[in-house]
Amino acid sequence: MLKPTAVIVIPLIVFVIFYITQNSDSVVVNPMDHDRELALVGSKAKTNLDLTQKKASQALPEKLKQTSLKGTTIDGMYPVDAQGNLLLSKDIKNRFEYFLSTMGEFELEQVLDMIKEDIALNLGSPAKEQALKLFDDYVAYKYALSDLEASLSAPQDYEVNDIERMRSQLQQMRDVRRDYLDVEAVDAFFGFDEMYDDFMLARLEVQNNQQLSDEEKRAQLIGLDQGLPQDVQDMRNETQRVSQVFSLTEDIRKSGGTDEEIYTVNEQEFGQEAAQRLQALNQKRNEWQSRVNSFLAKKKSIEIDEQLSETEKEQSISDIKSNMFEQEEYRKLTAYELMATESGE
Repeated sequence: MLKPTAVIVIPLIVFVIFYITQNSDSVVVNPMDHDRELALVGSKAKTNLDLTQKKASQALPEKLKQTSLKGTTIDGMYPVDAQGNLLLSKDIKNRFEYFLSTMGEFELEQVLDMIKEDIALNLGSPAKEQALKLFDDYVAYKYALSDLEASLSAPQDYEVNDIERMRSQLQQMRDVRRDYLDVEAVDAFFGFDEMYDDFMLARLEVQNNQQLSDEEKRAQLIGLDQGLPQDVQDMRNETQRVSQVFSLTEDIRKSGGTDEEIYTVNEQEFGQEAAQRLQALNQKRNEWQSRVNSFLAKKKSIEIDEQLSETEKEQSISDIKSNMFEQEEYRKLTAYELMATESGE
């Protein structure tokens, strides 16, 4: 039986990006949220495919119209060649991930069935069979990557610039990709990302090279930037722009600004559709945080209740958790419980 918590995985390189942006002019307030927001607003550096090729329907299925994806169109497509074979492209991965983002709102098996149904509705043979096989391989890869990340410990403060550690972890992630996906699929799905990962690590090496003066570091960093392919430069610029806007909206929120003010900023920068998606994401965050805060307060009240035995406390906490959260949310909740414990709350 598949484990539902294993499908959605945070890329390891997010940590690397966070470290670099902390040492640059643009600061990402929350790297995990920022990574999600960059995906929502889109990147100008996406692979451009011949739009005359067969495209999959972008219309939102009825079952998704009352979810967090309400008001959006399906991202990605299934390009095919003149013989009806599937053309490997990152757009296929984007389409898979669009549906996988509904994990938590739907059961795992429902999400998997949605994607297989989407493939069947939009492709004929032999592309249909090729896409179904590719999707099975991709899901297997996601599970393997989740297991890998679970085995890796988070870096300590003194390890934050441990480049060899980062390089080793990224290599393990690349190895897992190639264990489950064909080389052509890895290149199509992750080639751009791996190129960018290498660039980020090269920057870290320069920034942490104690043998270089500040002027020499600046010169080498400029050289790295100029040596990037144009599409990678575009993505870097877009990342920095999104970081700056995200930081601005966080400042507005902290100073008591309204959701309408934040929406206006996002709309001006990214357009109406992206602003709506970011607004929906923020509402989802707020709802989640409200539930977490309520649960932690109830949990603490139970833990300090001297009239309850340890067994009764554990049972009461378990009952509250099962009433307030779905099974697939438990793993995410655990992180908040640990943070509350460490902070003494």
